[in-house]
Amino acid sequence: MTSDRKRILLNDLALHLMPDAIAPDDQRVTVAGNSLVRMTLAELALPEARMIWTDFRHSASLAALQAALRAEGGLDRLVLAADGEEGEQAFSVMCAVLSLLPVLHRRSGGRIELICTAGGAVASLVAFVERIGPRLARDGVAVTLAILEPRKDHAAA
Repeated sequence: MTSDRKRILLNDLALHLMPDAIAPDDQRVTVAGNSLVRMTLAELALPEARMIWTDFRHSASLAALQAALRAEGGLDRLVLAADGEEGEQAFSVMCAVLSLLPVLHRRSGGRIELICTAGGAVASLVAFVERIGPRLARDGVAVTLAILEPRKDHAAA
């Protein structure tokens, strides 16, 4: 039954960095982002997923995303990624986590998975997870941070 499926939200960069991070057969997937290329690729890779165009840098856009997720019944899993060389992206991910906490299911073992490529902004994400992790763990929400080596995508010559 569709309502029994776990609800997962990931940003377009998370899907790009870790395409195998989800199993869409047992989850209702929503992809949020504002990269035309990554959102188009997400639509092709996950035709059953809901796409929500979101600019994670703007509070109004995050509020609209939260409202859409609340209308769907909330979230079980939140997967967000940032480029570790981009402080603004790391800050946007932290703001998104705080903005989306109200729609995260806590009693059923909600999860927040943060992904960051190596870089100067990693320290702020590490400190953020260290601050919010214990409090969220008491509420039944697991928070993890994976730090990846930067991808070296090679353009065709």
